Amino acid sequence: MLNGLKILKTQQGKISQNLLIVIAVLITASIALVVYFTGKNKTEVADEHGDEHAEGEEHAEGKEQGEGEESHSEGVILTVQQMTEQGIKLAKIETGAVINSASYPAKLVVNTDRQAHVSPSFSGQVESVNVSLGQNVKKGQVLATLLVPDLVDQQANLRLEQANLELARQDYERERQLWSQGISAKQDYQQASNAYKRAQIQVQATKSRLSAFGASTSTNGRYVLKAPISGMISKKDLVIGENVQLASQLFTIDQLDQLWLEFVVPSTGLSSIVPNQEIEFKSLQTGNTFKAQIQSLNSEADIQTGRLQVRAKVLSSAAELRPNLMVNVQLQENTSKQVLRVKKTAIQDIEGQKSVFLSTEHNKKIEFKAQPVVLGQASADGQWIEIQSGLTQGQQYVAEGSFLLKSELEKGEASHAH
Repeated sequence: MLNGLKILKTQQGKISQNLLIVIAVLITASIALVVYFTGKNKTEVADEHGDEHAEGEEHAEGKEQGEGEESHSEGVILTVQQMTEQGIKLAKIETGAVINSASYPAKLVVNTDRQAHVSPSFSGQVESVNVSLGQNVKKGQVLATLLVPDLVDQQANLRLEQANLELARQDYERERQLWSQGISAKQDYQQASNAYKRAQIQVQATKSRLSAFGASTSTNGRYVLKAPISGMISKKDLVIGENVQLASQLFTIDQLDQLWLEFVVPSTGLSSIVPNQEIEFKSLQTGNTFKAQIQSLNSEADIQTGRLQVRAKVLSSAAELRPNLMVNVQLQENTSKQVLRVKKTAIQDIEGQKSVFLSTEHNKKIEFKAQPVVLGQASADGQWIEIQSGLTQGQQYVAEGSFLLKSELEKGEASHAH
């Protein structure tokens, strides 16, 4: 009986333990279900709110992007007052000449038509030199004196011829008197007359020869070199005591008030050259600009280079203009070709393209859009530039102040990117 009670108690304990286990499992499962569904609801709510927030952000972002794209596509809009305040000026696209220029190296040279080379007519020894290199001289001024042995002989011959002339004159006078008195024959008188005339001719010829050589009849063998023109001594090739030869170039005198400009151009540049055309040249040392006038052009091109030499007369006068000065010549093309053109100040770089801002009016406001263009050549004065494509005649564009529109356009793009 006692054993039966023990067995019954043991069985009841096992049943109680199993029941507790089952209850614990059920409670745990219930809690897990509650946690699961509660978390799911929260997630769905969060997802709904997140979707709404994302939709709001997408809507806002889309709105910003739409506004930005609209601003970019519409360009820049200003009122007339804003245009005036920022100095923006409009103009219409027109046709006209775009004159180009080319630069060529050139050199100032002496005008050989206003230059003198001084040479002796005799060989001799330099006795004195009266001028120095770079000195300005007047026409007829003594440059140097030479001692010439040959001149001594010619002057001695002149004196001899003059003595013979005096003797011939005396014979002629005597024979004329005798013939007039009937004492002498007419033949003797005629012979004396002929001898007197020959002596006169001989003396005159000797004097003319000395005068032609520039020598005086009473210089005792001294030959004086004189300046044939007024100007500056640019070359002096003699010293005292030196023996110089006939026709040696001892002095060069230049008149620097009239210089020449010489340069060479390729045959393709001949269209830019017209006789008597005025051109400009610039000093490489000072940057000053001067004027010249085309004088001549070589009839034949250089065999090796194919270039032709051009000579121009310098019209300007300045102390800095000296022979052998290197300068640059600016030649403008001689053309009357009409092309589509705009002010060079209108060109701006927009997104890597050369562009021009075109303007249209909307409700009392001006809208500016950047129009890409293809450019041609620019004018020599920097005022105009050719438009090969992208624009048509009569369109209104920003001629001045386009850089301000470019800045505004770049600001709008930067805000959109941010």
